[in-house]
Amino acid sequence: MPEQKRLGLIQVALSSTHLRRTHDWYCHALGFVPAGPFRHREVPGRGLVSGLPEAALDVWCVMGGLDWMQFEIIEFQKPRMRPMPDDWRPSDVGYSMVGITVNDFDDAMRRIRRTSGRLLSAPLGPRGDRRVCLRDPDGVLLEIRERLCSPLPEAPPVRPYQPAVRFVTLSVPDLNEARRFWANGIGLSEIDACLHLPEDEALWELPGAARKTALFAAGSAFVELVEYMSPLGRSRPAGYLLSDQGILNVALGTGDEGLFLDTHERVIRAGYKANSQPWSADGATVVYVHDGIGTSVELLYVSPEGMETMGFVPDCVASP
Repeated sequence: MPEQKRLGLIQVALSSTHLRRTHDWYCHALGFVPAGPFRHREVPGRGLVSGLPEAALDVWCVMGGLDWMQFEIIEFQKPRMRPMPDDWRPSDVGYSMVGITVNDFDDAMRRIRRTSGRLLSAPLGPRGDRRVCLRDPDGVLLEIRERLCSPLPEAPPVRPYQPAVRFVTLSVPDLNEARRFWANGIGLSEIDACLHLPEDEALWELPGAARKTALFAAGSAFVELVEYMSPLGRSRPAGYLLSDQGILNVALGTGDEGLFLDTHERVIRAGYKANSQPWSADGATVVYVHDGIGTSVELLYVSPEGMETMGFVPDCVASP
């Protein structure tokens, strides 16, 4: 029986308090390149999709070494953005970290230091397998790695000297419930591997943390689920909105419209909800689904005509 087709992780969406600052930092500090036009959106249909019907926002994307993978950086004018809490911890419920591989770790460290990046600890691991964590200008936690751990497959970059987004980490209150959403709803496959060991928690300032994890394959990237028992994962703040500063969601996407529609139907059949019906514009069709506790996932179909408009074509190729 042929393997079932699945959507891949193609976007990490960031809610930024200063779009140009964050956009330029990802380019100068990490080597990403601009992709697609700067866009202003104030469209009722799009707002209903996101669950923010009065939304007005600016959007700009960057890409790294992989096709079909972008950071979508958003600055909201409406609703007014709320900053990340000063006491935010990676164990707090929600998207918590993005993993980026680089092929020249020393150069990445030099670029980060030149742009006032602050490492949270000294790099961990031997040469060839080093990793380190830092925060972006909006406080988003990033792990920079030389490679993924075995037996996870590497994804050879299309542009080998540029960084590659390889995973996103999500802190959840109930690992088994989260597994059901990502497996039965979204349709991803859980794999028998782990990205992090307990001692890695020191990289993001949680030494001695107790947690359980699960890992799902999503195209060229992975979704890591973590349930923290100590420190206990705190729920999202009262009045949480998708526009709050930080990682707002991820997109699972495809250029196959039938696969997009099948995935949307699977989510609904599994008992989960969408904010709206799929909505089309700019050569793409999108719907936001959620797991009932505030975890938002964007399902995205991008037509060939929509690739550039939606920020999946780099504007230029950066020099090594």
